[in-house]
Amino acid sequence: MNGINYLFNETSLYTKEIFKVFVLEDGKYKYDKKEFLRFIYYVGFGQKKLISYCHVCKKEFPFDYTTDLFEFTKYYKEKDYYMIVADEDGQNPGMINISNGNILGLTPPYDEDKLVKNKIWYMHYYFNCTNNSNHKYMMMISIELKDGNFIVRKIGQNPSMLTVKGFDFDKYKGVLEKLDAYEDYKKADLSNADHFHVGAYAYLRRIFEKMINQYLGKTKLKDDHMDTKIDAVKDYFDPRIKKLLKNMYGILSTGIHELSEEQSKEYYEYLKAIIDMQLEYIQTENDKDKQSKELEGVLSKITNLITKKKTDD
Repeated sequence: MNGINYLFNETSLYTKEIFKVFVLEDGKYKYDKKEFLRFIYYVGFGQKKLISYCHVCKKEFPFDYTTDLFEFTKYYKEKDYYMIVADEDGQNPGMINISNGNILGLTPPYDEDKLVKNKIWYMHYYFNCTNNSNHKYMMMISIELKDGNFIVRKIGQNPSMLTVKGFDFDKYKGVLEKLDAYEDYKKADLSNADHFHVGAYAYLRRIFEKMINQYLGKTKLKDDHMDTKIDAVKDYFDPRIKKLLKNMYGILSTGIHELSEEQSKEYYEYLKAIIDMQLEYIQTENDKDKQSKELEGVLSKITNLITKKKTDD
């Protein structure tokens, strides 16, 4: 697990990561310090730099960052911060030092009713690009202690992951605008990044349908079924993906409801790759047509020059 770099650059909003810091055995919670230190690393405590793409500089740079520890400040002691995890109302609560995982006060194992239940802390992160300190990022996470587990969720980020990762939406902009699908293309990735996989699949389906309808034009078919439409226009598609079209549409239409969240996230990339292959194919064919016309013009000009020279001679 790559700590703050993974949390900021790769983790989608509302994705949860669970750390089993306290394990219940015979009515008592035992403390797993190693698991707590894994949690501390994940949320970035003690790490000095974030490495990320600066969307203003247009290049990857280290970012300095600070964290807003207002939720922990009342447990300040000798320049360390502590999280109360046991017997919160008592005179000697169990507290974990968030820099090293050491327990202060009431020590484990804790009776089941002593461990804090459903406690939530919130943290803000403030990032400054080391190349230009005016370029600033922000992130917010929640940390929940529930049934002995620390549950981390990223609940806010600015700019978005898509901006940070430098997504190139304009690569096929010309082709997509002719399909009236440029906004669908952007929204597909935005939805997927935010774990709204049903929406992501729906936008891919809309792009696919717009491709089919553009190729059909005013062609009349025996029925309006998508399979019939695909059969009628499949030769317009990249030969490498022609056999995939019907299955792809079926997955985009109904398969999403049969897949788990993780499967939806994984398979989205493959489905979008098919869309991208066709967009690349269209763009390449357009470029070839343009080049062919240019070559035709040049050859015509040369032919005219030769003809004129022969006439003059």
